[in-house]
Amino acid sequence: MAQAEPSRCITSALPLQWRPSGRGIIGHPETTRNKGRARAAIAWVGTASLLGFLAFTTDFAAAWEAFRGADYVLFTLTAVFATLGGYVVDTLTLRYLLGAVGIRIGVREFLRVKGASYLLNIVNYNLALVLMAAVVKRRTDRGWAAAGSPFVMLNFVDLAVFGALILIAVAAGASPFDGTATLAISVVAVGALSGVPVLAAFSRLTTGPAWLVRIASHNLLEAFRRIAPRDLAVSLALRSLLIVLYAVMNHLFLRSFGTHISVANLLVYMPILSLVGFIPISVSGLGSTQVLMRRFYAAHVPVALATTEACRVGIIDAYSTSSILSVILIRILIGLACTPSVTRMLATPEPGEASA
Repeated sequence: MAQAEPSRCITSALPLQWRPSGRGIIGHPETTRNKGRARAAIAWVGTASLLGFLAFTTDFAAAWEAFRGADYVLFTLTAVFATLGGYVVDTLTLRYLLGAVGIRIGVREFLRVKGASYLLNIVNYNLALVLMAAVVKRRTDRGWAAAGSPFVMLNFVDLAVFGALILIAVAAGASPFDGTATLAISVVAVGALSGVPVLAAFSRLTTGPAWLVRIASHNLLEAFRRIAPRDLAVSLALRSLLIVLYAVMNHLFLRSFGTHISVANLLVYMPILSLVGFIPISVSGLGSTQVLMRRFYAAHVPVALATTEACRVGIIDAYSTSSILSVILIRILIGLACTPSVTRMLATPEPGEASA
């Protein structure tokens, strides 16, 4: 992309899109180690390639001008308080979900476990899931599939929340897309919303073909069988608060770069960006989500802040890079603070193991 002259771009700040961290389906560590390494390698190569593409197509003069003109106070306060708040809310909602399926873990312990998982998630999202499932396995008598089941269900709960919020935004006339795209997204949202109740019903199947009953009774679906409808409804409500918090964070990040995108619009954009970020082709959404942010967010940059498309894209690039890296940095600090105690806990044999 040709470089635009700095004088044609009024200082502005780039919007950031929050990407909740992805989680994968867990297997035994011995059987997933090679796959995890391959995914990590693909992610790092993909990140380098995508960032290279961004580097060749970014108007650095416009991006630097946007960065210099950002509201540093608003940006910093948003990064610190929203990331820490998301960490606490994420931990408490996940702990409630675990309790609803019969898994009891102390608040302080799970805050440390969740913090340590942030550090591992930067390398590979499966490692973060394995860590949390390992703690559940250690604190219960469950095998790996049953220990990982609550986190599989959490994926579907989050998808259901995204689906519900999308449908609410569309019903309120807040979709930023045209009629055909809005209809397609709404259909996908209905599918996402129906996933949890369908799996909850399927996991309780006791009659029918033997092979189908065996699948329904698999330990990976144990959490779906155990959770009560009331607890599921509460979990959906609690996770909705978390996702709305992420949307507000994105809104404030964008405001710090002079761009306004409503929370309702962000609730439609976020699931798409989260899905792209979930695909293991980049690290923590670097590059992959940034390319899509250009498409979604550049049109929202006020004309008073940027007179050319190159300037608008430069603002978005400045916002996405600074926002994603800031959140990653804070999560690394949380992870570094929590990992030593979690490592010691997992390395210390249980009383029964020590006497064996």
